[in-house]
Amino acid sequence: MATTPRGMNVTEAYRSFREGHFLVNRTYQRKLVWTLEEKIRLIDSILKNYPIPLILLVQTERGDYEIIDGMQRLNAIFSFLENGFPISDGRYFDVNEFPTAKEMADNGKFAPITNHPLLTRSECAGILALN
Repeated sequence: MATTPRGMNVTEAYRSFREGHFLVNRTYQRKLVWTLEEKIRLIDSILKNYPIPLILLVQTERGDYEIIDGMQRLNAIFSFLENGFPISDGRYFDVNEFPTAKEMADNGKFAPITNHPLLTRSECAGILALN
């Protein structure tokens, strides 16, 4: 069977994650170990358009995605989308700019930040479009 690489943006990855389609194989994936500072630096790098390493997933026969490499990065990005932490200047992701995250917040999956500065619409769009 041939492997065909394809891109997946953050929007698609987050939807798949929230639908339960991401699998973690603990035989080679370590636990989540990144510090808050490391997560913030990743998001700051994305906003500055710095290149970040690829996240490698393999699609299973059932249509799920097994994480081969990038679990720490995915966790940081998804946590940021769900207002788990702000970037270095104190701003949070604007959940209203991403309907899927807004729906998750409205359904009680996480509590959106409402009383802190938020990223601009274009900054949010840049994160969501990241491949």
